[in-house]
Amino acid sequence: MTQHQKHRPAAPRAMSRSTRLIGSTSLLALAIMGASQAQALQTDLGVDYEAKAYSIRSGAWSGEQTADSMPADARDNGLANLLRVTANFKDEETGVSVHTRLELSGDRWQGDDLDYNTGASEAFNTDNRGSLVTLDLGYAQIPLPGKAVLRVGRQEANWNNGLLVSDDRRDRILGIVPTSVGTVLALYDRRGDQKGFFANDNGDMTALGFITKLGGFQTGALWVHWFNNNHGYSDGYPLQGADIISPYMTGMVGDDLFKLSVGFNWMGNNQIDEAAPGVKYSDVGADGVVYTDSSFSEYLRVEKTLGAFDLGLQYLGAQDGGLISSGFDTYSSMINSSPESTANPTSVYRMGGKSGRKDYNESLIIGKVGFQLTPQFKLTAAAGNLAIDNGTNDDNSLVLDLQGSYQVNKAVRVWATAGMISSNDVGTLTGNPLVANKPINGSGFADNSVASGSLNLSVKF
Repeated sequence: MTQHQKHRPAAPRAMSRSTRLIGSTSLLALAIMGASQAQALQTDLGVDYEAKAYSIRSGAWSGEQTADSMPADARDNGLANLLRVTANFKDEETGVSVHTRLELSGDRWQGDDLDYNTGASEAFNTDNRGSLVTLDLGYAQIPLPGKAVLRVGRQEANWNNGLLVSDDRRDRILGIVPTSVGTVLALYDRRGDQKGFFANDNGDMTALGFITKLGGFQTGALWVHWFNNNHGYSDGYPLQGADIISPYMTGMVGDDLFKLSVGFNWMGNNQIDEAAPGVKYSDVGADGVVYTDSSFSEYLRVEKTLGAFDLGLQYLGAQDGGLISSGFDTYSSMINSSPESTANPTSVYRMGGKSGRKDYNESLIIGKVGFQLTPQFKLTAAAGNLAIDNGTNDDNSLVLDLQGSYQVNKAVRVWATAGMISSNDVGTLTGNPLVANKPINGSGFADNSVASGSLNLSVKF
């Protein structure tokens, strides 16, 4: 009995060791399975941060314009920052991926309490309220047979080296179909679905494009068409039945002789035949419609690298109010060069923004010289002539620009810009989302040149 009683506890101890062994093995198996599942899901995380300090100066924003001087109050300086976080996920087994990017901040610094309609007054912090987080990108990408891809959701839009669209965001369904002769693009955008049952148009837009190689040149062509949902004034999108044709070519000429880029936009056929009640179309034709008749825009760019020098010469033009994206690179920090979704605070003149205004023509001839002083430090100077003709009067402006850039490391870059546009009797200033866009004198700068400067910091990884 005594020996038996002494041996009785031994069994539970042996069972305990066995149980622990089985449990440990099970946990190890689960951990291995979990690791396997984790490896099947690829993740890609990234951060994009920019901080900008800038100043704009011109008597055009002053109550008293003088030809010889700019009043001290005709100056605006500001600071702004932009923070975007990227998180992409891909299932290795199916190849399906989801791409997201959140904009956590993108504001001009205005103080502690921005109060951007953050909802209820109850909050963790009611004294220092900022802007709402916004979805910058968010779409699913699904592989299809034949290496085709389907994308559904909020996507980034770029075309024609930025002449048609640059860094825009579109709610889009996009099909990408590679073929033996090139890649076919087919897409649908919904541009203005905001009124539900009461909408007579949702801004429905379709496009068909093709990209291929021709003699070493990347060549693309895109046809865009808006549905014709309403012939008269529309509470929805202001384009009905309108069309765009946008081809381009870019590549090296000869045996690395120079890089040539050329492209154009044609736009017309808008079917809206009356203006909105009470709306004055000051920037379009006398008939009060937008892009009804044909309008054109085009560019020709030649670039060459010679040792430490980076040379460029380009022509940019728009006829009859032809369309040019605000983000097109003009070599100037003050003319366009302000992508649709990432505004440049020193860009105060917009070429190609007159919405098909008849007889309104613009042209810019500008050259640049860049010098790579060190592998990290580069200086670039640009000079050109901006010509504007509104069908009645015309004038020219001298354009000057100087930029310096220093790559601190692979993640950090700092740069500075300084620019000037001389006065113009015909041109009108547009401003941008970070500075005032309505000068007191009605947007003109007939008696005053415009100058700008900026200091910038970029962090990307």
